[in-house]
Amino acid sequence: MAGQTTDKRSTATRLALIESAERLFAEHGVDGISLRQIAADAGCANTNAVTYHFGSKQALVEAVLRHRVPGLEARRGELLAALHEPTLNELCDALWRPFLEQVDKAGKHSYAAFLAGLFRSGALPLRAAMSADYPVTGALLERIAAALPAASADLMASRLPLVTLLITGTLTQIDASEPEAQAAQARFADAVAMTAAALAARPTEPNGRDQT
Repeated sequence: MAGQTTDKRSTATRLALIESAERLFAEHGVDGISLRQIAADAGCANTNAVTYHFGSKQALVEAVLRHRVPGLEARRGELLAALHEPTLNELCDALWRPFLEQVDKAGKHSYAAFLAGLFRSGALPLRAAMSADYPVTGALLERIAAALPAASADLMASRLPLVTLLITGTLTQIDASEPEAQAAQARFADAVAMTAAALAARPTEPNGRDQT
């Protein structure tokens, strides 16, 4: 019985650390916050709690990803299964809508803000390195690439982080301005349409001329 209580307490502590890290990394970037600050924010008396439970800051970042991504993966699977001969815009919506639907206890889009924090810190490749573990998202990205003109598909890997920032930035604005639900949906839909247009845009020469 004592062992079960200890396990439950340990699990609760890990979750508190993950949620604090998600929010603080979003606000300050990965390099802008210390492990001790994360532990204090999570209410841990032991300031070395992150090291004890995760070992390192990178491992904590990965723990946040593994806490959130399975739910996003499952939802993307549901959205993709509901589509029949989808357009590029519908595929992009299936990719990003789980970001809109995910909110923390305060009603904020915490994971989207966390990803933006990873981008600012140059740590976004940590998420890309996990891609093989989440095949639904990989399949969805393949469907999106197949819907693009060939020359644009070749640029998808370099454009994807940029359009991710467009989506996360939109959700950050929604959190800050707190519009009515219908207005938030419209703002999100507009951002999705912009990501589809950006991914499909024709490559240009350095002088600004269309390569095609």
